[in-house]
Amino acid sequence: MEVSRRALTAARLASQVWLLVLVWPLWTAFRTAGPAEIALITALSCVFAYCWARVMWRVMGVGGPDLRSVALLLGSAAALYPLLGAPWAYTSYVLVISVLGTLRPVFFAAGLVVTMVVNVAVLIAHGEGFVWWVPLVMALEAGAVRGMVHMRDLIMELGRARAESERLAVENERLRFARDLHDILGHTLTSITIRSQLAARLAETDPARAAEEMGGVERTARQALDDVRDAVAGYRAVSLPEELGNARAALDLAGIRLTVSGAGPVPPGSESLLAWVVREAVTNVLRHSGATRCWITLGPRSLEITDDGRAGAGAGPGTGLLGLAERVEAAGGTLEAGARPAGGYRLRVEVP
Repeated sequence: MEVSRRALTAARLASQVWLLVLVWPLWTAFRTAGPAEIALITALSCVFAYCWARVMWRVMGVGGPDLRSVALLLGSAAALYPLLGAPWAYTSYVLVISVLGTLRPVFFAAGLVVTMVVNVAVLIAHGEGFVWWVPLVMALEAGAVRGMVHMRDLIMELGRARAESERLAVENERLRFARDLHDILGHTLTSITIRSQLAARLAETDPARAAEEMGGVERTARQALDDVRDAVAGYRAVSLPEELGNARAALDLAGIRLTVSGAGPVPPGSESLLAWVVREAVTNVLRHSGATRCWITLGPRSLEITDDGRAGAGAGPGTGLLGLAERVEAAGGTLEAGARPAGGYRLRVEVP
């Protein structure tokens, strides 16, 4: 950003070099003019130069033309015609047209025609012949000015698009992080809840088992803390076998029997995605389904999770389903979820 500001300032300063075209008409006039006339010419030239520099400085930045400065510039330019004569008519249009080019097309066209007529008339009045080329040069400059103005508009539009892209990137990263935190903590907190409830029930009848379950709660909490730290660091590598083991342990605690079946290895690039699917789906089975059985079926490029719980309350429902669907879609896969005709819920993911 700092480099862009420096480049913009350098471009603005470089544009002021065009004011050097004033040297010729001023030098010619100062050689013969009296003190009062020199003072008037100097004052009008300073107004003209200041207004031109101000308009160009704004236009080459993010602002539009200052209409008051444009009006003062045109007025001072008109007042200088009788004082500077033909040299002014030969040079001033370079600066006048560049300012007119910053206006709306209709005003630019009208101003261009007036400038052509005035300059040619002044040149003819001062006895200049062969001035046919002056309108041609002015038309060529007008085309170049409009092209540069159009390029400026495109650059500004590109800048706005870039800013919007950066804003969306930040927003997407925020959503990704929120989704990942949900996926990470949803499963582990559910497991902690189930273990804590079991330990509370066993506290009086089986203290040793209760202590063992509380130890599991501690380990799960520590693992959740590590996962959150990994998420903050931007790196989380989840393992499908590990998630299947965690799913079996969590479902066993809840009294839900898990059956895992499958054929062939999972594509390495899809293992992490399917591990997230297992984590989210099993978390929803634990939270919502009231199931007694759960089946996980692995295919070469697919994963299917079903249960025998309440229809519409199993592997699919939950706030994480939308995030899971976004994750699968981003990887080029598809997700299907819905109630089974025989009861329960079914979630199926196809990976590319």
